[in-house]
Amino acid sequence: MKEWWVQVGLLTVPLLAVYLHIPPPKLSPALLSWRSSGGYFTYKDQNIFYRDSTGAVGSSDVVVLLHGFPTSSYDWYKIWEGLTQRFHRVIALDFVGFGFSDKPRPHRYSIFEQASIVEGLVRHLGLRHQRINLLSHDYGDTVAQELLH
Repeated sequence: MKEWWVQVGLLTVPLLAVYLHIPPPKLSPALLSWRSSGGYFTYKDQNIFYRDSTGAVGSSDVVVLLHGFPTSSYDWYKIWEGLTQRFHRVIALDFVGFGFSDKPRPHRYSIFEQASIVEGLVRHLGLRHQRINLLSHDYGDTVAQELLH
């Protein structure tokens, strides 16, 4: 008689194979709208999704939003409009491995890399010498700490 783990493996492997070939669910209209109002920039061969909105007239303040784990820039959708009423520019990105950004495999993800990607986006948008406000939560807090360092 075969060992129990062999029988479990014989059952699990085909189920896993079927699971990996199931297409992802369709995006909701809200997510489709979020994606269509954003863009991409390239950081070390990775496509990084971001949104950049102009808002308050007369303000020069810029805010960069850093999302949590395991989510995306869409975390901020409920307060996006309010932020555009306060800040001149509101910018959010999906960290590599999250949201609409590339998800390379295999890849050694790190907080340091995520912080470098944020710096790359700031350069890409021509904001390198601009004063920038950070708004973050969860995983984004750690990235923000690295940026502040």
